[in-house]
Amino acid sequence: MICMKIDIITAKPDHAQAIAYIGRTAFRDAFSHLFNNKCELEDYLDYTYHVDKIAGSVRKENNQYFVAVVDGAPAGFAKLKKHSLNDELDFLFQAELQKLYVLPLHRGKGIGGALINVVIASAESMEPDCLWLDTHISNSHAIRFYERHGFSKFGTRQFTIGSQTFDYHLMCMPVFVPLLH
Repeated sequence: MICMKIDIITAKPDHAQAIAYIGRTAFRDAFSHLFNNKCELEDYLDYTYHVDKIAGSVRKENNQYFVAVVDGAPAGFAKLKKHSLNDELDFLFQAELQKLYVLPLHRGKGIGGALINVVIASAESMEPDCLWLDTHISNSHAIRFYERHGFSKFGTRQFTIGSQTFDYHLMCMPVFVPLLH
């Protein structure tokens, strides 16, 4: 049996190219079948995963990116938005797991679990009331993954890319529960 070492590092702007590649590759692999117009998919990927845009996002104080490195190469990433309010939640201090992607070649190897554990630990250190996310309603693998890590569904929302509108589950997990005296 080959042992694989997964290192999770806090991303810096010079990781933007790797993050952009992972995001484009993983998103295309997971969701391209949902798009009727492949040009709209490519336009979305070009905008969302433009290296300069990612580098700027990494620099923002409200964002925290983590990169999973396996055998010296980036294999996945996660983005935590430290303050991100969802109006459907009745909490004052919310954090959002905005992205978590693993390259298709590395799925099923524990990289997603390593990333989400670091995100949850980072969120816990900030003591928000909850950590929330959204995931496409057809992404049953991701839904089960998030449920195993303490998230539960609390609603839905829609997101439009080009001419198509997609349905997403909203999921949340409590993070900080103050002690009552």
